[in-house]
Amino acid sequence: MHQRSQKSSFRYIAFEGIDGSGKTTQAKLFVEFLKREGKSVFFVREPYNEKLRNILLNENFNDKAKLFMFLADRSELADLIFEKLKESIVVSDRSFFSTLAYQGYGDKMDVEFLFELNMFALEGLKPDVVFCIDIPVEIMHKRIKSRDFIESKGDDFFRRVRDGYLGLGKFCENYFIVDGSRSENMVFEEIVGIWKGLIGSQALS
Repeated sequence: MHQRSQKSSFRYIAFEGIDGSGKTTQAKLFVEFLKREGKSVFFVREPYNEKLRNILLNENFNDKAKLFMFLADRSELADLIFEKLKESIVVSDRSFFSTLAYQGYGDKMDVEFLFELNMFALEGLKPDVVFCIDIPVEIMHKRIKSRDFIESKGDDFFRRVRDGYLGLGKFCENYFIVDGSRSENMVFEEIVGIWKGLIGSQALS
């Protein structure tokens, strides 16, 4: 499988977690933090194509159809991310880890196979760092007021997704599970602390 090169040095950071975890809020806070640090930052969320996002979140397709739509969107997005990584840090709200958790564990598809499909679509592009914001399903219910099609799935589905996220560190060297049940500030402080630790260790190497 042909793979394109990407700059390392923790330049592609993804935020993951089940719905209601606060990952989008934390991703945006992290973007602002990096900008204050004088970094050039590009923020993106998945699905990237807005028309496809609306279809995927509000229409009922079979599992394989959804998977291939996500892969098509991700393949297009990869071209943009490879380009942005030449000059900027890329912060992403979701990544292929969402497919491993939702379609793999949630919909009970083969996780290893999904990983290979994503690597083919992405030409080997993977986040350098993943912050997985973890919350129990019970907290998810308290936080989400209105629900799209995916968010309306049952508790067993979301428990499988959450359990999946907790075990996905094998696909990323720097995969950090952060307790999202705490206050927004406490979660953010932990993320920044982890980030500074990574940057510090890099400077010493």
